[in-house]
Parts: sequence; structure tokens; C-alpha cells
Amino acid sequence: MRWVKDIERLLELVKDLIDKGFTLSEILDDALESCGRLGLSDEFCRRFLGLLDEELERIRGVEKAEDGLRLRMFAAKAMEMQKAGKEVFRLELGEPDFSAPERAVEAAVQALRKGLSKYTSSIGIRELREAIASKLSEKYGVDLKPDNVAITAGGTLATYAAIQVLTKPGDEVMVIDPAWPLYAHQARRFDRRVVKVETSFEDGWNPVEKIVEKMTKLTKMIILNYPNNPTGKVLDRRSFEKIIEIAEENNAWIMSDEVYSDFSYNRRAPSILEYGYERSYYLNSFSKTWGMTGFRVGYVVADPEIARKVSMAQSTAMTCIPEFVQRAALAALMDEESAKRNVELVGRRLKVLYEELSKSRLIDVKPPEGAMYIFPKIRIDGFDSWDFAPKLLEEKGVVVAPGACFGRYDDHLRISAVLDEDRLREAIKRLREGLEEYAELRGV
Repeated sequence: MRWVKDIERLLELVKDLIDKGFTLSEILDDALESCGRLGLSDEFCRRFLGLLDEELERIRGVEKAEDGLRLRMFAAKAMEMQKAGKEVFRLELGEPDFSAPERAVEAAVQALRKGLSKYTSSIGIRELREAIASKLSEKYGVDLKPDNVAITAGGTLATYAAIQVLTKPGDEVMVIDPAWPLYAHQARRFDRRVVKVETSFEDGWNPVEKIVEKMTKLTKMIILNYPNNPTGKVLDRRSFEKIIEIAEENNAWIMSDEVYSDFSYNRRAPSILEYGYERSYYLNSFSKTWGMTGFRVGYVVADPEIARKVSMAQSTAMTCIPEFVQRAALAALMDEESAKRNVELVGRRLKVLYEELSKSRLIDVKPPEGAMYIFPKIRIDGFDSWDFAPKLLEEKGVVVAPGACFGRYDDHLRISAVLDEDRLREAIKRLREGLEEYAELRGV
């Protein structure tokens, strides 16, 4: 058949160029031009070449690190030690010690008593979608409708649905490191090609120049997360706008994870909703601002057709979000006082972390900007975050997240502002002691 021969010829062309030492990115334009001459659609060729490049990397032995998933097991070990009665200072997860507002708990209880525990719409109850649309419209000066909103099982399902709905196998998904590890993990589960943009402590974690370098015609989605987990970086408006320009030039989607949008301490974090970018996908969650991590409720804001597709993707995985959970979220959304109190509390704790970490000669740390984390750099030659963190837990009873969970950042640690100030000070005192002992063993 003719199309089989066309594919064979395309593979021969690509193999010949790669044998000459070129990378697929370097020959992409030539390969796409050859596709056109063969009569193959541009969209098909992009995806085909993306899958081909992924397979070539596998053959060459390029590692796809899944270090971030180890954090869950590490956290489980810390939890078991805690249950066994050992004093443990848990700073490894983004789970605040404050709980859901009382009015949210009461709303869930009342909903259960009324029997609101049956199946409901996969896109979410209208009252909650109306309230979210109204709140965001007022906050960002936009005109959102309930049809723009889909309720999801936390931010995790919202991310999962974005990759499924907005991209296809072979498409590139751009992840800005250091990053929440599930972005890359979920993309690979869907056979998307993950492109990492590595930012650094030294350059202030700004990604713009490196996004320009890494962007190709295969890139279909850029994932933004500001304020950022794990660095706490709040992107300035000029950089945010530049990224939107880059995406627009390349017809790429922007998935903007704004779970920490309330936790912005040096300036208000820009939102993708403010810019009217057509190919935008906003997500948020009730987990952080209202301390509702176990409720598993979040939401997506997008074009109505995309919101509908998100609800369809969710319905195949879990049918719907329980209505009593959504009623709790609706009550929380109206409790602005609790949200403000929680955000201010985390801000004070971040200042304590910065103050205590700054006392060590072995730690480089930047003033906190947002989110609920600090991501200091450790000044010990050959520092291995996965070697150090278990020792710190066993010897000092302090749990932090190894920097390697978030990309190639083995000389960093992520520390969460999730305990009261006295316990934070004690935990960081123990961390400083642990680092001094670790450095002494290495002759630093």
C-alpha cells in the first residue's frame, strides 16, 4: 500500500539524518516538509515524529526519572513512625495542619443528613459552578459562566484530564522544572513526550529564555504553576505575558495550575484568566486555601466545550464528585475569613522558615514569595538529597522532601510551612544540626 511505503521512506529519511548526528529537534522542519511531499497530514506527522523521538531516547538509554513518586512512600514511612509514637516533624508534604472550615464540615454533614449522597452530574452541581464563575469573574475582571467550570477530584484529576483532553500521543508537553512530579508522570502515562525546561536558583527560577530554546512545532501544551511548587516563585507579569506570546505563536495550550494563587506575598500572582488567551486551561483546588486536602475537590475553568470534555474524562474514571463534598466546597468558598486567616498564617510561617534557614552557613535560601514552600540550595559538595533525607528522619525525626523529587535538583530540599512556628523553629534547628554532621562526614 502506498501509505506504508510513504512511512518507510519517512523513517529512512529520519534515520539517515540521525545517523549523521542530528537530533530530531534539529531536523524537525526538514522532516515535516518531507511529510508534506509524501501527502501525509501535518498533524499526523507531528505526533508520529514525537513518538519516534520518544522511542529513540528509550533506545539510547535516556532515563525518565520517576523520583518524585518515591516521596509518597517516604511520607508513608514517616507516618508509620509517627503512629508508633515517635516524635516526627513532618515538613515533606504540602498538607497544612489547619483543617476545613467549620461551616464546610457542617455543610457536608447537613448534605449527608438530607440524603445528598447519590450520583450527580459529572461536571459538578450548578450552584458550586455558578459560585466559582462569579468569584473568579469579580477577582479577575472577566465574564465567566457556569458552563466554563467543571468540578474535579482535586487538582490531580484536573491535570490528568487536561493532558487527556488537550493533547494526543506523540504531542510534546512542556514541564518547567523544578516541578510537581505528577505533571511528567501523568503525561508519560498518556504516551505524551515530556520536554523539561530546567530553571535554576541562580537565575531566580525564571523560565522564559529556556522556554524559547525548548519550544518546537511538536509542543502542544505548556504547564505553568505559579506561585510555584516547590520554589515558591511568583512569576512577574512581563514574564507571564511573554510565555503567553510564545504559546500563541506556536498554537500551544497553556495549562495554568493556580492552586497556590491565594498564597502570594510580594505581589498578586498573575492569572491566565486575565489575558483572554483562547487556548487556556485554568485549574484550582480547595485543598490548600481551605485545608481540605482529603475532600478531593478542585475545578477547571476553560471553554465550555473543553469543560464538558473534562467532565466526560472524569466520568469514565470515577463517575462524579460526591454531592456532599461539593456542598462543603460551596460553603468554604463563601468563607473568605477562613481563607484569609490561613493565607496569613502560612505567610508568617514562611518568614520563620527563611529566618531559621538563613542561620546556616551550609544553606542558600531566597526570601519567600509565595505558595507554602521554601526550596533552599545546600552548600555541601556532592550533597545527595535522597541520601540525606532518610538520615534526617531516622536521626533527627525531621522529614523534608528531597530536591531530586522535582527534577535534577539533588542539591536542594523542599521544606513545607505546615507546622506551628515553635515546631518549625525546632525542626529547622535539627535540620541545621543534621547538615553540619553530614558535612563533617564529607570533610566540608
